[in-house]
Amino acid sequence: MTSRELSNHMNTFRLIRPQRAKRNRPTVSCTACRARKQRCDRQQPCSGCQKRGIQDSCCFESLARPAKSSAAENSEGRVQSELRQMRSVLQSLLSQPGQDQSAKSYKQLLESVGRIEQTIDQNPSQSLAKTPSTCKIPDIIFGPTEEISVRDIPKALPSRQITDRMVSAYFNAKYVVVPFVHTHQFRRQYEAFWKDPTFSSFLWISILFSIMAAGAIISKSAVEVSSLYINLSARCLVSGQYHKAAEFSVEALAMHLHARSFQKDTPDPDLDPSQLHAVTVRIAQQKFYHCDMNQVLQLVTPFEAEMRRRVWFFIQYYDVLTSLEYGLPPLVHGETSSGYHPTNATDDDFDEDSIVVSPRSTTEAQSMLPYVFMSRLLPILRRIICHAQGFEICSYSDSMSLKARLDAWYVSIPPCLRIRSIKDSAFTDSNHITMQRVLLELIYTTSITLLHRPFLDSVTYSGHEFQTALDVCRKNAVRSIGVYVEVDREMEKGGRLHDDQHIAANLPFSDFLMMTIVAPLEFFDCVDLPPVEGRYIMTTLQTAAQLWSKRPCASVHALESSRMLRVVLSNMCIKKSGPSHILNPHQYTNYIESPEVIEDDGHVPAGSDKNAFGYEGAEVDCGISSIEWDDTIENSDLLIDYESFNEVFADDACLDLI
Repeated sequence: MTSRELSNHMNTFRLIRPQRAKRNRPTVSCTACRARKQRCDRQQPCSGCQKRGIQDSCCFESLARPAKSSAAENSEGRVQSELRQMRSVLQSLLSQPGQDQSAKSYKQLLESVGRIEQTIDQNPSQSLAKTPSTCKIPDIIFGPTEEISVRDIPKALPSRQITDRMVSAYFNAKYVVVPFVHTHQFRRQYEAFWKDPTFSSFLWISILFSIMAAGAIISKSAVEVSSLYINLSARCLVSGQYHKAAEFSVEALAMHLHARSFQKDTPDPDLDPSQLHAVTVRIAQQKFYHCDMNQVLQLVTPFEAEMRRRVWFFIQYYDVLTSLEYGLPPLVHGETSSGYHPTNATDDDFDEDSIVVSPRSTTEAQSMLPYVFMSRLLPILRRIICHAQGFEICSYSDSMSLKARLDAWYVSIPPCLRIRSIKDSAFTDSNHITMQRVLLELIYTTSITLLHRPFLDSVTYSGHEFQTALDVCRKNAVRSIGVYVEVDREMEKGGRLHDDQHIAANLPFSDFLMMTIVAPLEFFDCVDLPPVEGRYIMTTLQTAAQLWSKRPCASVHALESSRMLRVVLSNMCIKKSGPSHILNPHQYTNYIESPEVIEDDGHVPAGSDKNAFGYEGAEVDCGISSIEWDDTIENSDLLIDYESFNEVFADDACLDLI
């Protein structure tokens, strides 16, 4: 082989490969999605940045070079540029020694050196502070949050017309409006904000963004931007330094927490609502919201005192809901809170210049009346929760004392707030009043069940305490499920609640799950259960199992609980499917009007035209996939084998029996 032929193979068999130039491929993900290792839709801005509210920083710059700040690179480039200019000046002096340009050249040299010194002497921390990685404010609740300035607020807001539409949608949805945002006061603050946004505090602007987030979901016209407004609300909270207990700090935190409750489909995995609520409670106590300042020091006006009562009521109400949902002890204790309640007055009855806040009559159903009666229930409900969760030991006599207080509260509810069938309600009754009646009824039945549930763990099943608790829990659990079933029917197309889906979606879903679990458990050793009553309970539970699995607002836990209930029913029922004529669990033409209708043992008195569940039986076809029942139900068929749950969950075929 000649040298020429050998040279053709020299590059092929080299030990060191020649360096290949890498292709400058375009970036397919923005910087934020690349940092989070999430898929990017390559839009500008992308959907991920829009949901997180950082669409301004959505860019597709290449990150091939080492991670240096842009400010540091600019400073380094300026130094190199000045050095090159100084080098060229010196070279011109050396190349032309005979020309008289020394004065001009020396002047340029001195100016160049001066600029170099000015660039080097700059504080590098000031340049680094402008980088996106260090402009985020660390917060213990919200995490690293981008700082927002007053100039950024008008840019983040949509047009005045769109903003008015979302704010109006929120205030017109009476059932979801919080009582501590006064309509007329907010209207004046809202107009002043549009005239000059710089005079509004960040905390009040946070309230505005929270209202816009809720209004966007309610109006269904801008649901996709709700997460953006929630993020802007959090940024305003951090920039306004909410932890310093400034003006509007408690209201802004409570409103932000309320707005997040609407985002059940896309919750923030990085934020725990219970932790945010705990911070809200502590800051409210620092500002003495748990005390009636008008009685202690008389430092506030009647308007401010009333609004403080409403804020503290909302915090207590959310505290009870959080305790029921997470199984935690309440953060607010009765001995550390003053026993005052909001006044039964609408926003039209008082304003900032009012001398006194006069209450309305309880015979008129208006938006504030349910909150007043709910506030009276909260001290009793806190003790019941501590008793049910084992944080406070109560004897049977103490429980009956709590039940007497609970029944007294239930009897005191005015007729305009009494539960009644939704279909039989007056046409003039608004949907939010109808749902307030449902909510008061559900809270009462849930409280009764929680009060008796610990006595089902007795060693003996023949005692009077156990039998009474067994009967009361079963009746109230099925009673609550029946209310949920009726609400679900009215949410369907053609129902009275179809146009207000957000109303029913905010019902306490944890109560529904608890009742669906309690009701079948109480079948155990229930010897005296009539066959008709047993068939009604089984039919109601069968309907409940199919209830929330078809709802888009149902969570993963709800779907799993529904599957568990179907497994329970599959073990309790005869494995034979087909349509059957059974008692309709949805006709609640008559409700139990007061606790006195039920005797001490939980049964309805003889001669009553209503059965134990407050409905009139009707032989109708429910129109659902049901099971034919025998005339009698043996106790052996009702025993539940919970040890086989895991095996059954793995096999979906058995769920087809229901």
